[in-house]
Amino acid sequence: MSTKLSKDEVRNPDQVLKTLNQGFQWSQSHSRAVIVGLIAFIVIGVGWSLMSNMSERKESQAQEAYFGFEKSYLDKKRGFDEAERSALRPPMGKEKETPKVKASGDLEKDYGPEVAGFKSVIEKHPDSKAAQMAALNLSEIYVNYKKFDDAAQSLEKVAAKSSGKDLISAIVLTQYGNILSDKDDCKGAVEQWGKVLGQSQAVFMHDTLRLKSAFCYEKMNDLAKAEELYKKVSQNSQDTKNPEAGETGLGKDAEKYLRLLKLKKNAG
Repeated sequence: MSTKLSKDEVRNPDQVLKTLNQGFQWSQSHSRAVIVGLIAFIVIGVGWSLMSNMSERKESQAQEAYFGFEKSYLDKKRGFDEAERSALRPPMGKEKETPKVKASGDLEKDYGPEVAGFKSVIEKHPDSKAAQMAALNLSEIYVNYKKFDDAAQSLEKVAAKSSGKDLISAIVLTQYGNILSDKDDCKGAVEQWGKVLGQSQAVFMHDTLRLKSAFCYEKMNDLAKAEELYKKVSQNSQDTKNPEAGETGLGKDAEKYLRLLKLKKNAG
């Protein structure tokens, strides 16, 4: 999976969400403890099995509630995107194409039912993976309509419950950080990205997050920390065996920004 992003692309939540939507699966695996021996251990094992089954049922219910809204959203979005593309190209042949409906620019008209649906999933199933996906899609809608405060609020609740120890929660924290950064809350953004950097489940994202964080540290005038992160990304890109290493291009970007940072420090 490619993680090379330009300085502008690195701030784009769409890039992150697109990756996640491709990888989201509707089933979860749960371990079962096979306990043989003492009665007390058997009781514990049965209790754990019941809890796990209950957790699976709750997640399944949450996913069933979520799936219809996701399908409706993606179908609408695909239609709006096709309409935009059709408007930019001349009709083929003599027959005119049937005009496709473009997005109106009014969020309520375009995605009102889907927004309400995603909100209901988050409200009714706050601890589920489905709620995390609903929040990610909801935040994407708000960002596309320049409603950054609403986008941040849509992720805030699920981000608080996200550890970054699995891919979906790592993407939630990354997206939340992206939006906080767009709102010029670099301190909050770095805090969210730091939670992902502290875990080993999404190492392929680490250098991208370091680059994002370095941009924010520059904004906060912590040039020493920004320099440290640029150097880290550059060094990782030279070690192909390092699981955190991004693409070579990512390291070259870091080196470029490092040179610019040094010029800034010398000029100051």
